[in-house]
Amino acid sequence: MNRVSISAAGAGRILRHPYLTLASRVGLGGVFIFAGVAKLAYLQTLVWEIEQYHILPHSLATAYGYALPPLEIALGVLLVLGLFLKFSASVSALVVLSFTIAKIVALARGLDISICGCFGPAVPLLSIYSLAIDFVLFAFAFQILFHKGEFLALGPWLSQKAAEQ
Repeated sequence: MNRVSISAAGAGRILRHPYLTLASRVGLGGVFIFAGVAKLAYLQTLVWEIEQYHILPHSLATAYGYALPPLEIALGVLLVLGLFLKFSASVSALVVLSFTIAKIVALARGLDISICGCFGPAVPLLSIYSLAIDFVLFAFAFQILFHKGEFLALGPWLSQKAAEQ
């Protein structure tokens, strides 16, 4: 076996490790819960910030702004608890993808959006740093999605208990 196949096998083992999946779930879920809670009291400001990207019409920006914080909180709770992991990781990846696309479009258009409203007023974050965080969160979502993350997850345990009855 050559060096490349040994290191690829080792990387595959690491990427499938249950502790990494648990860390990905807690990391992604924790960020979503924090971000959702931080924005919940500032929905009008969030809608205004979304409109600054000039991607969505007012009605969709409003709907997105009002739906985003509760969705982030719900996804975060599902991920941390390990419930509906394929679904919650898939939707999380799509949400993070929407953030990433908006920031890249804003940068490409030269829009002056230096502070991201990602965490509401709790953490004013430069958009370029939040873009880097988005890539990490996207990686977390994919790691969860492609690994059977049953370690310390309630979903498989509840399914097993239901099957026993």
